Amino acid sequence: MKERIAQILKELVARDSISYTAKENKASQYVYDFLKNDPYFKGNPELFGKYDIPNDPYGRFVVYGLVLGKKKDTVLLSGHTDVVSTEVYGEAEPLAFNMGEELEKKLASMDLDETARKDMESGEWLWGRGVADMKAGIALNMALTEKYAAEATKGTLEGSVIFMALPDEESYSAGIRSGIEVVKDLKSKYDLNYKLLLCPEPAAEMEDKQVMSLGSVGKVMPVVITQGKVAHVGHCFNGISGLNMLAGVYQKTNGSLEFSDEFEGEATLPPNWSNMRDMKLTYDASLPYRGYGYFTVLNQSTTPEEVISILKKICIEVFEDEVEKLNGTYQIFKTMNKFETREKLEYETCVMTFEELCDDLKKKNTKEFKEFYKRIYKEVGEKVVNGELNFPEATVFLMDQVLNFADIKNPLILIGIAPPFYPATHSNSIKGREQFGTKIYEYVKKLSEEKYGQGLVYENYFMGISDNSYTSLEPFDFEKFIKSFPMWGKLYNLNFETIEALSIPSILYGPIGREYHQWTERVNKHCLFEVMPNTLDAVVKYAWSL
Repeated sequence: MKERIAQILKELVARDSISYTAKENKASQYVYDFLKNDPYFKGNPELFGKYDIPNDPYGRFVVYGLVLGKKKDTVLLSGHTDVVSTEVYGEAEPLAFNMGEELEKKLASMDLDETARKDMESGEWLWGRGVADMKAGIALNMALTEKYAAEATKGTLEGSVIFMALPDEESYSAGIRSGIEVVKDLKSKYDLNYKLLLCPEPAAEMEDKQVMSLGSVGKVMPVVITQGKVAHVGHCFNGISGLNMLAGVYQKTNGSLEFSDEFEGEATLPPNWSNMRDMKLTYDASLPYRGYGYFTVLNQSTTPEEVISILKKICIEVFEDEVEKLNGTYQIFKTMNKFETREKLEYETCVMTFEELCDDLKKKNTKEFKEFYKRIYKEVGEKVVNGELNFPEATVFLMDQVLNFADIKNPLILIGIAPPFYPATHSNSIKGREQFGTKIYEYVKKLSEEKYGQGLVYENYFMGISDNSYTSLEPFDFEKFIKSFPMWGKLYNLNFETIEALSIPSILYGPIGREYHQWTERVNKHCLFEVMPNTLDAVVKYAWSL
C-alpha cells in the first residue's frame, strides 16, 4: 500500500492542475484513466464516469466511481484535485510539481525557516505543490478504492464505497456543487444508504497531535457599494464622497467580533476585507461618486440572513455618522469662510439590500427591468467566461449596472452577496444522526493512539473552508438569501433541496501537512504511509456498522 500511494501521489503532483484553469483537467483525466483501467470498473463500466460541470468555462468534470459491496450502506471518499498557483516558489517554481530529490535539493538551498529546515533535514516529509493540499488525500482515496474494488470482485466487500475526485475546491467549489447531483443520482439508482462522507484534507497539528474536523465553517461574502454626491473638490461641501461611507463600513466591520460565532470554546475569526476601492475610471478633480468592497464572514450558527441584518444595521449607523461628521466639519468651516451660509448639511439615510432595490424597480416597471436584467446578466456571464471578471468583480459589475438603471441620485449604501457561498455544517447536528461525528472520532482516536502512536484531537469546525459544506444544511431561508445574490442563476447556483435531502455526516481527516499554499508545502511520510491507510480503512468499515 505504501508503494502504491507513493506512486499515485508522484504522478498526481506532476499534473500541474492549477485551480480555475483548464489545467485542472490534467489531474481529473489521470483519475478517470486510473478507474477506467481498474479490472472492477472494466467489468462494471456503468459504475464509474465523468460528470461535466454545466456551463463551465474550462470544460471541467467530476470523476466518480461506485464500488458495490454486499450491503448498500455506503461511505463516500471525496477530495479535490486542483491546487493553488506556484509563483511563491520563486526560483524553485520550475520544479514545484516535481516531487522528489531534485526539488528538495533546490528548496534546501533556499532560505528555509528553522522548522522547515529541521523537517527537510529529517527526511520525514514529502515536498511540492499540492503534495499536502490535497493530493496526498486523493492518493489515499485512490489506493483504498483500488483495494475495495479488488475485494468487491472477490465478493468479500461488506459495504459500498463511492470515490469522487472534484475540481475547483480552491476557487468556487464548482466540483462539489455539481458532484452532489452525482451523489443524489447514484443514491436513487442503486438504493444506497449514505453513512459518512470522508474528506482527507491535510490535517493541522495541535501539540504534535493530528486534528480531525467534525464540521466545516460557513462563509458569506457581502458586497458593499456606496454612492455619494458628486462635487468639485473646490466646493467639496456641495457633495459627499462615496469613499467616506465605504471607509466607515470598513472600520466597523473589518476585524469586528460582532460577526464572530462561538461554539464549545471555538470561535470564527472576525471578517476581513479582500477588496476596497473607488469606481472612478479616469482622473478628474471631483469627489469619488461610488466605491465598493467585499469581505468574508465566517459563521458557525449565524445564518446568512442574520449576517446581512447585522451589516445593514452597521451601514445605517455609518451613513448617519458620516453625514453628521460632514455637517460638524461644515459648521466649523462656516465660521472661517464668509461665503458659506447654509444652515445645515443633511442627506436622507438610504441603505438597502440588492433584493430591496430590485423589488422597487420591479414595482415601477416590471417588464422593462426584467428585460434589462436578462441582458446585463448575459453580458456579465460572457465577461466571466472570457476571464475578464471573477465572481466577486462580476457581482460588483451587476450591482453597479442596476444602480445605473435605477437612476438614484441621492447618497446610498447597497448591500449584496457574492460567490462563493459555503453553508456551515457539523456531523453531530444532522437530524437522526446526532453525535455521529463524535462516535467516529472516539473510535479513530483509540485506534490511532494505541496502534500507531499518533495522537488525535478534534475541532468542531474546520476554519479553512471546505467542500464538506455541501454535505448537509442547517435550516435557513435560502429563497430570501438568493434574492440579494446577483450572480445566482445560470452562472452560479447550488441545489439546496438536494443537500437538505442528502444530509450526509462528514468529517475532514487527512495526513498531517504543513504550510500548504506556501512554497514550503509538505506532508508527513509516517502519517501518510503508515497511519492513514489503516485508520481510513477502519473508519470506512466502522461507518458501515453504525
